[in-house]
Amino acid sequence: MRNNRVFIVLFLTMLVAMLGAGVIAPVMPLYGETLGASGFGLGMVYSSFSISRAIFMPMTGKISDRKGRKQFIVTGLVIYTLASLGYIWSGTTLELIWIRFLHGVGSAMIVPIAAAAIGDVSPRGREGSVMGTFNVALFLGFGIGPLLGGLVMVRLGMAPVFYIMGGLSGLSLLLILIFLPEKKRNARSKDRADSSSIKRLWRIDRFRGLLVFRLSNAMVRGSTTAFLPVFAARLEVDAARIGFLVSLNILLAAVLQHFFGRLADRMNRAMLMVTGNLMTALPLLLTPVAGTYGHLVGLAVVMGVGTGLAFPAASAVATEVGRHHGMGNVMGFFNQSMSLGMIIGPLAAGWIMDIWGVNVVFIFAGAAGIFGSVLTLRWMGRKPEGKDADV
Repeated sequence: MRNNRVFIVLFLTMLVAMLGAGVIAPVMPLYGETLGASGFGLGMVYSSFSISRAIFMPMTGKISDRKGRKQFIVTGLVIYTLASLGYIWSGTTLELIWIRFLHGVGSAMIVPIAAAAIGDVSPRGREGSVMGTFNVALFLGFGIGPLLGGLVMVRLGMAPVFYIMGGLSGLSLLLILIFLPEKKRNARSKDRADSSSIKRLWRIDRFRGLLVFRLSNAMVRGSTTAFLPVFAARLEVDAARIGFLVSLNILLAAVLQHFFGRLADRMNRAMLMVTGNLMTALPLLLTPVAGTYGHLVGLAVVMGVGTGLAFPAASAVATEVGRHHGMGNVMGFFNQSMSLGMIIGPLAAGWIMDIWGVNVVFIFAGAAGIFGSVLTLRWMGRKPEGKDADV
């Protein structure tokens, strides 16, 4: 009964919080341009969020294995709420970059810790279906958010979008404070005993494959999120339809999470991850020749199915490894690799855009996804040996 309560509270909280975070997605590149940001500057706006996540996620994950999850999630949601006001007050590109950095600190205290809490209550053999169902909240919130953000910006302007983010973050904070029980931990906590260093974890093939998958997928997603609105705007697509385009593949992924999560409990998880990752990467190679909004919608559909296929399997693998090496610890590194991809992807894509134009950005992103899929298959296809044979 307690496990069901934890799942429901965290599901609703993450749905509302991700809705608030997603609502600013179509606004951010356009907002950055109004402050005079170059292509590299836009990349820094996106990457600063991920830089702070990359710095703090492993620390918060590891400490939460010893000290508990709730206090981190509460602090992170307070930062989310305050960051929404900071966006409104930003007057220069540099100020916007710093607010994004602070926003990332809050995210480092929410997403991996919530995932670890769900991993704590996931039954063995059902990691795919449980984590897949939880992922629905993440994808659904971040999928509806850009659509809502685009519509609000068209009708009311940019500032109300950030007020919506703050209000939704505050609502999530209340849900956690009132309804989430704290699991008491002590010096003999199993999570604490099994929390392993990155050096120890890196010797595990499945862990390496998991991080490379997350890194390459984030490079694809970060480059696409930052620069697809720029590409679409040059096709004379308005902000509302850009918001729908950003939302479409994420919403498809959300709808498919539970189904593909059940599939991940019965099939080879490495193959599901690689197949899904390729489905998100290959359409990007066709983006530069897309001449209409309809073409972009078709490519977004394929990418959405690929994301829906890959993520429940990856989350299930992370949960399995986390049982042996600290759930918060592993989720921290798993999400850190995403943040590194969100740093490298937009920064490299911004540099490429400034030199060769926005079309080449999508060639770069597609190639990164393909290369990451090859490495993931290489490492995750190996049979575990020794102490890690059950991981």
